[in-house]
Amino acid sequence: MGILDKLFGKGETTEVPDLEEVMDSEGDVINPPADFYVKRIDLRNEGDADLAIKELSQKNIIIMNIFPLSKQPNRLKGILAKLKSQAGKMNGDIALLSQDAVLLTPTNVKIVKSKPKMQKQ
Repeated sequence: MGILDKLFGKGETTEVPDLEEVMDSEGDVINPPADFYVKRIDLRNEGDADLAIKELSQKNIIIMNIFPLSKQPNRLKGILAKLKSQAGKMNGDIALLSQDAVLLTPTNVKIVKSKPKMQKQ
């Protein structure tokens, strides 16, 4: 093995851990259940939006995958408007995390929203 191989890591194999295996757990038998949870919901229909509202009323934080409805923009816009209204009524909050994900927070949990700063030219 030459010096360049050592610099660029050729010839050595590093094993990448399976993150799904590391992150997947059945729960903690020592500690009691939490008061609130962060839950993921896939938004496929209005029923999923109702589930998110129910979870918010139980003070859980929701990370919502909106990709399944991305091909139906009018329907998605209507459901997101409903979620925004409900979050506002509960004194919660809603924010776009990415093109495919929305964060919903329950009562008295606010999201700090910042817009990207404009580059001076």
